[in-house]
Amino acid sequence: MKSDQRLDTLLRSMDAAEQSSPPDPIRAHADLNRILSSQPAIASSSTLPDSHESNKPKIRQRRRALTLAGLAAAVTAGFVIMPALSGGDPAFATWTAAPGTLTGSDRDNAVSDCRNSKQNVGGGMYSTELSAAEVAIAERRGAWVTVVLTGADGFEATCTTDATAAWFRKGIIGSIGKPANVTALPARGIAATQLGTGVIADKPISIASGRVGADVTGVSYTNADKEEVLATVAKGQFAFWLPGNELQNATDRGVPVHVTYSDGSSEIQLLDF
Repeated sequence: MKSDQRLDTLLRSMDAAEQSSPPDPIRAHADLNRILSSQPAIASSSTLPDSHESNKPKIRQRRRALTLAGLAAAVTAGFVIMPALSGGDPAFATWTAAPGTLTGSDRDNAVSDCRNSKQNVGGGMYSTELSAAEVAIAERRGAWVTVVLTGADGFEATCTTDATAAWFRKGIIGSIGKPANVTALPARGIAATQLGTGVIADKPISIASGRVGADVTGVSYTNADKEEVLATVAKGQFAFWLPGNELQNATDRGVPVHVTYSDGSSEIQLLDF
């Protein structure tokens, strides 16, 4: 791999198999025999796997964004989206527009699950940063929990999962990475590191997270139903998500968000990369 800091590193995704229905042992045995009898395909070093065309990463040169399963993250930060398995609340029935705070063992478990889920990403290339990362955000929206871990030089790892899912169905959708060059935000600045729409439990989910300046105390998004979705803002980070695909074009068009400042004033900013 080249050492040029201007070269962005794309991490491959690990698609989790859908497990919404009981496995068929006869089919599983047949599939195993077919796999074992087939010849392995040699992938070119200049191409990405294309066994699932809809999930194949696409590089948008103009926006410098990585798209995977519809969810976009900043390539300059080396982020990768990890699709999740189905869980105990696949229809987002318990989701709330206003987040709650995770505390006690719920918080500890969510943070531990997030760290563990990212340990082997990129061959463990971020294991040191993960170990040292601090918890910036730990929120709950019904059955769903979101954790944002941050560290030195702009390191960030995010995880959203259904905390009520059984262990064998638990999955996480999120990102991990570190930008080649970290630039300080202005006091009223806001910048996304994760923005777009992905799929979890066969349902679309729209996610936005990133950094905020020192004067930013609140961020909210008004969805298509005119409902105000409040972000969690803490330790220079923000995060919010909502069911549906409203943010699927956010990397191209940006998304308007309402930003509140420490002096009580507020304004609409366009959130993009």
